[in-house]
Amino acid sequence: MALPSHAKDWMNRAEIDYIGPFVKAWAAFNAWFRDASGHSQERAMLNWVKDQPNAVRRSLLPLLREDNETADAFAFQQAVSDLQQKLDAIHLEVMRKGVRERVSLRTVCINPQYRNQEQIEHRSHRFVVCRIAGGNIEVKVTSIRTGQVKFHETQEMYDPASFYTLPQFQYLSDDQQAKLRRVYDSFNPRPMTDLLRNGAPPLQIAAVEFRCTDEDLFYGLIETIYAMRNALLHGEVEPDPTVLTCYEPAYRLIMHFLGCVR
Repeated sequence: MALPSHAKDWMNRAEIDYIGPFVKAWAAFNAWFRDASGHSQERAMLNWVKDQPNAVRRSLLPLLREDNETADAFAFQQAVSDLQQKLDAIHLEVMRKGVRERVSLRTVCINPQYRNQEQIEHRSHRFVVCRIAGGNIEVKVTSIRTGQVKFHETQEMYDPASFYTLPQFQYLSDDQQAKLRRVYDSFNPRPMTDLLRNGAPPLQIAAVEFRCTDEDLFYGLIETIYAMRNALLHGEVEPDPTVLTCYEPAYRLIMHFLGCVR
């Protein structure tokens, strides 16, 4: 027998909305790493949490080991598994500097990077990619012997789709194209990684088999939850129940983070 309308209404009201607890938990976590890192820029703060010795990194990495059978490890791994599965069931997207990105452990930038210059020399040619005034990217291929410029292009941002279809790129030899790709791709500010298909030995986390190291998964969790936080603050999250449920395991994960520094 179907529920009467008033019963359905009460049932809907009984569902817990984790948006508020998630935002408050992140605010506490943010306050901790802002104070503990000693950095002034948020990106530097997050990188500190991921890369430098600190209570969160030191406490959580052991919880991602398959042989850790403690209650804490079980709870943490279950939250990781739940987050991956819930995000995988939807297609939550955000805009990052004009580029659409999916929020997921399948497509996550575990190491955002910002380069000012990269170059290699190969077979008497110099391949250079650098940032110039205004933040544009300038790309040059020059003969070391004669100084002749064989390729010169300026872009507002890293854009491989348009770059690799340029006629002057096609005129380069296959070997020169390969070297230029190597240098140009090093300027990708957000190289994406699929933590479920990354070629590493299997890492079983509750119901999900990842293919990455425990450290890469830790990086991915920090970046994914940070992206979920940004999506909320920037108004990119729709009030769809299937989307909002993703914030429940994310909240549980942040509470694990906070538990390391209490």
